[in-house]
Amino acid sequence: MEIWEVITIAQLNGDKVILEKTKKIIPSIDKIIIEAINQISGSKLSQQYIKTHFSDAIISLEKKAHTIYNGYQDKAFSYAIDEWVISNSSEILQWSKNLSPDEFARKICRQITPLAAKLEFSLGQGRKSRGGKSLERIVTKLLTKINIRCQRPKGKKERKKLKRIDVVVPDQKTALTTPDKAYFLSCKRTLRERWKQAIPEQKPSWRVFLITIDEILPEEKADEIHELGMIVYVRDELKTQTHLKKNHWVRKLSNLPKDLK
Repeated sequence: MEIWEVITIAQLNGDKVILEKTKKIIPSIDKIIIEAINQISGSKLSQQYIKTHFSDAIISLEKKAHTIYNGYQDKAFSYAIDEWVISNSSEILQWSKNLSPDEFARKICRQITPLAAKLEFSLGQGRKSRGGKSLERIVTKLLTKINIRCQRPKGKKERKKLKRIDVVVPDQKTALTTPDKAYFLSCKRTLRERWKQAIPEQKPSWRVFLITIDEILPEEKADEIHELGMIVYVRDELKTQTHLKKNHWVRKLSNLPKDLK
């Protein structure tokens, strides 16, 4: 085996170890949401405020959680760079002695780029799944805080029966045994091009509410939601837009708590 092959394999193995350690720096979604709750003013998350300003409570908490996540992501990148420098310190010292400042800088950039690319890809994949899961957990926590019983589906068989439902009210047992007495919530942070693929299959006895904090809802998309037999809850300010005012199936997020009572 050539010496350059030995170095490459060693670097790949070293990068893998760094990546595994780095990913552990970012806490779970639940821990980040708890941290966000602790950082928001108590009055902004009081029971009374949540009941009357559910839309603002969700958006504020989601925004704070996103900011906290970005902070941990920055720490992850810094940690990865520090670990890479430590594990390659002897090579870096040698480069600094043998190369000009410009060549040294280029060498460092070229050598660390593969690790940075892998880390960004890994975190990028995580961001996609975290976005939707974060919203469903926020909705669950806020509803629970105002004494509205709810549950995220659990159990492989149960989740399969409940399709793409994210939260059930009051609980999973009711949703499965007497679905006409339950509410089925589908939480979507945004309604992108393929949004309908992520929408649960509508069943006759199901009352499905679509929850979204998307900043736009075109009339065409609102009509599609109606055709699917769903009620959609949007940011309070969206409901005031002319093309949505007349649509009874488009409601303010702040109306959700009383509609679930």
